[in-house]
Amino acid sequence: MKRDLAVGLSRIGDWGLFAPISVFLLGIAVPPLALLGQLMLIPCVIVLLTMSVGIAEPGRIERCEWPPVILLAACNLVGTPLLMHALMLFFGLSESGGWLVLVAACPAAGGAALVATLLRLPVRPLLLAQLLGFFALPLTAPLIAWLVLEGAVVSPTALLLRVVLMVGAPVLLGYALRRYLGERRRLVLARPLRGMGVVALCGIALAIADGLQRVDVTAPIWGDALLGLMAASLLGATLGLLAAAASARGLLRGFALGGAVRNVSLLWSATLGLAPPEGQLVMMLGTLWTLLLPALIGLLTWQRDRSRRGMRLATSAPIAAGDAD
Repeated sequence: MKRDLAVGLSRIGDWGLFAPISVFLLGIAVPPLALLGQLMLIPCVIVLLTMSVGIAEPGRIERCEWPPVILLAACNLVGTPLLMHALMLFFGLSESGGWLVLVAACPAAGGAALVATLLRLPVRPLLLAQLLGFFALPLTAPLIAWLVLEGAVVSPTALLLRVVLMVGAPVLLGYALRRYLGERRRLVLARPLRGMGVVALCGIALAIADGLQRVDVTAPIWGDALLGLMAASLLGATLGLLAAAASARGLLRGFALGGAVRNVSLLWSATLGLAPPEGQLVMMLGTLWTLLLPALIGLLTWQRDRSRRGMRLATSAPIAAGDAD
């Protein structure tokens, strides 16, 4: 039974780039199923971060790792939202613009660590930047919200409590899991652990499907939100690349991913009941983008690898024919 469960989770983990989007579409088609995801949103966030800590590279954190991590966190929490604020002012987006800036002020997405394992990128720097961003968020997010929304829509106390519950507790659980398993068993169970994280991402996808079906905004706001989120993702990825180029060139791809996708679910849960419909829409679409972008990256990577295999077969065929002669 345990073996079958581990095999099933491993297979889910291997399809981790595409499973959340598939489940999101299923939630749109079956609204009662999407409601279940809304009820399980906070537990799913906790499980996701616990698994992210569990699969990070082992070993002691070196001093040289901190400069790029701090730089990426600063770009995510301060650099990207300030650039987004200037961009939104330039285009005159008043209704959804402030909420787009707030999404841009979030830490790297929890799913980024899972995606990094699938793409064979370093996990620990992304995870450290994410955790640093989370613990700074109760200070930075209210200031950004006050600057761009001119109102107390984000309570520092409420956000701090959520950070303790949804970040502090999972980090401790993930660390305890690593200690319990030991490095040998942790490596053996890395795929099932990633599969559990993907299941949590699927639960978050269901919550987004439920929320999007309930929000009531006009079509132009949908367009502004989608274009704004793409702009925020592009700005974040650019700053992530610059952060890696300035301090750790080996982290270029991972930091681009860490800058492009943000963990909006924590801030989303902290603003429930405070955000207007356009704010709710931006928060949910921002979370959905963290699931969609890795899937697009996965498709491109898969297609590139397939093309390379085809080229290797094509070049080896004449050699094989010559040997046969």
